[in-house]
Amino acid sequence: MALSNMGARQVIGIDLLPSRLAHSQKHGATATVCNAEVDPVEAVSELTGGRMVDVVIEVVGHADQAINLCISLARHAGRMLYFGVPPETIDGVRWRDLFMKNLTVHTSVNPDFDRDFPLAMRWIGEGRVDMSGLVTHRFPISEIQQAFDLFSSRGDGCLKVFLDYPST
Repeated sequence: MALSNMGARQVIGIDLLPSRLAHSQKHGATATVCNAEVDPVEAVSELTGGRMVDVVIEVVGHADQAINLCISLARHAGRMLYFGVPPETIDGVRWRDLFMKNLTVHTSVNPDFDRDFPLAMRWIGEGRVDMSGLVTHRFPISEIQQAFDLFSSRGDGCLKVFLDYPST
């Protein structure tokens, strides 16, 4: 939804888990690709008529070779936005491809709360971004290990886990 609010006409969600792709369709993806089942580069090429994408957004950062997939998905002179916490080092990054495509790479680990938080809250308040359905599980703080295990395994359709703290 946020991407549509910013003018994106086509939003392609890519994930290994079909349950996460179902959520992405509910939140604005115009197409989805399960990269456990098909080659995501071929699928995106077909969806874009061979043009590939203007902006690739990688929001997990845990897979070593996600950066190479992003390079493959971006069009010439496109942009890559890399969120999350990647591994400390990544071997085998295709730097030549990144340079030859003249890609612009933006990274983010910590948001600027003074700038980003008010905009996010306004969009949520205006209904421009629907957060319902993203928190799929709730646990009391006493079950923090179970919450972490579920989130780590991505089992039971888990997207985000909320921990309830007792009021004092």
